[in-house]
Parts: sequence; structure tokens; C-alpha cells
Amino acid sequence: MPILKSRNLVWLLAGLLSCSQYSAQQVRLEGRTTANGNQYSLFHPGDLAIRVVTQRPDAADSRYQLSVAAAYTDLETDQPLDLLIDQGRELQARPRLGFLDGVLTIVGDSLRISRIAKGQPPANPQLQVVRRQHGTLLLQELLLYQGQNLRDPGGSVFQRRALVEFANGRFAVAESVADALTMKQFGDDLLELGVRNALYLDMGDWDEGWYKRGGQVVKLGNRRTETARQSSWLVFVKR
Repeated sequence: MPILKSRNLVWLLAGLLSCSQYSAQQVRLEGRTTANGNQYSLFHPGDLAIRVVTQRPDAADSRYQLSVAAAYTDLETDQPLDLLIDQGRELQARPRLGFLDGVLTIVGDSLRISRIAKGQPPANPQLQVVRRQHGTLLLQELLLYQGQNLRDPGGSVFQRRALVEFANGRFAVAESVADALTMKQFGDDLLELGVRNALYLDMGDWDEGWYKRGGQVVKLGNRRTETARQSSWLVFVKR
């Protein structure tokens, strides 16, 4: 009997460990509502790596657990705009969009959101480090920086999505349920949700994304009309 019990215990522990590892490799979805009633979905990567890729992720590939549009797309070439360095390869020497003030740097498993002057490239030493370490450097619109909303009132209204960093240094993708938010309102809501830094992700007609829940692919985005022209993707991927 002691041997049988020991074996049963081993099997039980193995099963629990397997379930724990399986759960750790999934996207964790958290629903939040702000005081003004705006609803948000927060997609937490858990043990998944966050990457930017330039080849469309295949939803049938078990490595990919979430995929959303990242950089803006050049309407003439259908190539990503201001994805300066892609896994160590320089794609653009200088920014082409003069209003981008946010930088996403990915080197290995290290992510950083930083700020630059609009229309200016990041400092050359930073670019050299990213190239040398085969990292990725993407420019986008900065919504929040160090707990401050950088957006002015007014402007267009859309469903909104961003890569966000909380005060504890953890990252997530935040997406609004409503499709009539200004950038300023989106930023205010993210502050209320505890976000410290937030980098915008391409939306509007380029808003299609997806994540996996229990093995099923759940689509994101309300419009999805320019899906075929998406040119870069922010993904949660198994290590």
C-alpha cells in the first residue's frame, strides 16, 4: 500500500505540474471597467514572450497565443512604418512619420517603452546596442509616459488598443470595448487602470487581432477591413 500511494502521489503531482505549465503558456484575460463605465480587456502574457514580427502569425501555430497589429502601414508599399530595426536588421535609417514620440525596444526578453522628440530618431548608441544584440526597435505614438497623459483633448474616435506597462513593470495589451474613444479619454482610462507607460498600436481599419482561449481562436477588433494589408504584428509567443 505505501508503494501504491506513493505512485498515486507522483501521478497527481505530475498532473498538477502539467496543468500549471499549460496555464502558464496561455493568455490571461482580465476585464476592467473604469469609473465612467468604459470597459476594457487586458491581455496578460504570463510566461509568454512579447515580440514584434513582420510575417503574419499563423493562428494554427501553437506557439502563437495572441496577435495584434503593431506599427502603422505605409499605404504605398504595404510595409511597416518606423519599424527601424527588426531582429537586428535595420529597415529604416530614420523615422518617416513626424508625429511619433514613443519607442518600443525589445532585446531578448527585455522590453522598454521610452520617449523621443517627435520626428527624431533614437540616440545612435541605443540603435547600435539594439542592432548588436539582434533586438527590435519600433516607433509609435506614446499615450502615457511615467504616469502622465500626453494626449490633447479632441480628435478622432475609434476603438483603442495599446501595449501598456504597469507600475510593477509588467506588460499587457489593453483594448477598449467601445469604439468611440479619443486618444485623451483612452489615456485617462489607462491611468485609472494603473498603467504608467502606454504605446499605441495600429487600429481603425487595421484593428484585427486574435488570441487563444482554451485552444479556440477568438477574434479581436471591430472593423477588420484592412486585415490583408497589416504589415507588422505584436505577438505573445511561447518561449
